Amino acid sequence: MGAEVSLSNDLEHKIKVKVINQETGDTLEKCCFEIEAGSSKPLGDTGVEVGKKYEATVTVEPRDATERKGESKADSAEHAVSVSGKEDSGNGSFSLGFEGLAIAKGKTLKVSDIQKKGLVLQWLGSEPTLMSTGLDVKNNSSSGWDSLEVSGHEDSLEVSGNEGIMAAVEPYEALPDMQKTDKQKHIDMKSRVHEDIGDIAAAMNRSTILDKKKIKKKTRDFRRENKWIEMRRYLEKHQKWPSERQLKERIRKGIPPSLRGYVWLRLLGADQKIAENKGKYLELSLIPQPEDSVEPFRTINRDVPRTFPENQYLHGDCSTSGGVSAPERLREILYAYAHYDKNVQYCQGMNLVAAFLMLSCPFQNEEVFWMLERLCHKPAFSLKILYGPNLELAFEFEYVLKKLVKMFLPKLYRAFKKGDKLLGDTFLPFGSVNVFAPKWVISLWSIVPANCAVRIWDVFFNEGHKVLYRVALYVLKCTQKSVLEAATPEGIEGGEYMLALGTLKKSSFIHSLDIWDDEDVMIQKMFKFTNGLRNGQIASLRKKFRKAKKKEQLEMEIKENKKGT
Repeated sequence: MGAEVSLSNDLEHKIKVKVINQETGDTLEKCCFEIEAGSSKPLGDTGVEVGKKYEATVTVEPRDATERKGESKADSAEHAVSVSGKEDSGNGSFSLGFEGLAIAKGKTLKVSDIQKKGLVLQWLGSEPTLMSTGLDVKNNSSSGWDSLEVSGHEDSLEVSGNEGIMAAVEPYEALPDMQKTDKQKHIDMKSRVHEDIGDIAAAMNRSTILDKKKIKKKTRDFRRENKWIEMRRYLEKHQKWPSERQLKERIRKGIPPSLRGYVWLRLLGADQKIAENKGKYLELSLIPQPEDSVEPFRTINRDVPRTFPENQYLHGDCSTSGGVSAPERLREILYAYAHYDKNVQYCQGMNLVAAFLMLSCPFQNEEVFWMLERLCHKPAFSLKILYGPNLELAFEFEYVLKKLVKMFLPKLYRAFKKGDKLLGDTFLPFGSVNVFAPKWVISLWSIVPANCAVRIWDVFFNEGHKVLYRVALYVLKCTQKSVLEAATPEGIEGGEYMLALGTLKKSSFIHSLDIWDDEDVMIQKMFKFTNGLRNGQIASLRKKFRKAKKKEQLEMEIKENKKGT
């Protein structure tokens, strides 16, 4: 059994060490101590656990001014330089995050090593160790936490998130004999070391800031989940939500993943449909499958393999659960709905909605089926009009969106108008919007990354179609530059304008936009930009669409009658 690890303070400075558990915020009492100059501290059980995340703060206290009275001005300044490489008249300190790991015993650690080689103090398991800046330090954590390991190479330092590879510095004596060492060389060398340590400390501080943001987000999510648990208790007791306003505010902030399925079922009313139609889904699912050539089943069979093709749950090794693959589950749900709703049966886009319901929450097939039914038949959604044979809701969405673009994005609207004029009747009656808008509304924005898609659906299930327009306007705001640049006579004639519009239709392009990186930021910016959008505006525009459609139909009938006579 090796000797106990100890930390030796061989500097003429007193040091203070403090370690905090990043997950709980608690201070580890056994890791908080002071060591006088020339003393050492045995390091036995520190209370650090393997795998846990901590933050260590090391403070070096300079000698009193009276003790440095006989030194030169340059030497005195050197003693006031902190280990982070910054000159400070007070105490020098730096903080860094680390993850506990187990190491062997039997080593005496010198504080001067920290100063001269830029060593990173790290508590590993129940014992500490020091990691030299002359060793490779690599970030192996996918979560962004600085979990460090030593590779044993002594010529370079590599820190994830820092630029390039830093050459190791020359070792030097912490308290050199000025008679044996060139004074200026010593000062230059020490200055260079402090600069290197400053770069390292800056990189580690960035990681610590990012980790603190994650902790803050987890704390906020935990607090929100507790509020939703209270709302669920209220709903189960009183058979209603506490208030519409409170429900709206909390849904916009996000439904916790653990309760999303429970809330979605009740927002749509699918839980009531299941209770009222016991055995109905089983009956529909047992209907013999027709021939592959029969519509709409032929189209369903063609669309299922193309539904979110890169998703591992639907098409990868994880797609089988309980002996039934995810594609088979999706096909069963779409077949059952085609048998159930003779008017709609199936329309391309329903596969995306049903699949996303499967992916978002651990729903059973029957729950997904009745949620799809509610989306199609509940008046607040009426997707049967969207997925019906005439795709009336898709045309209405295009008409209303074009009018809203005029209100919220006038420059883009003028570009659309210019393009429509030069292209002629190609895209009548809705012009350029017709290129990309149908794909957006038919998918209900399930084509965006899942972290944002579920948040959009949270709001959609409670507030209806208005959020679909909000997302469309926000996406156009963030992508309008390419369309504006191509909306010139040359760009329209050369095809660049059509290419820019076609790009907006591609799911891969929409999915790759950086606006989806943070769902909370996306929701906040989207609502801020579309703050002036009101239900009355949308209702008025929808009414105008229906009136224009009737007028168009009447004019077509008059033309047909004239031809007949």
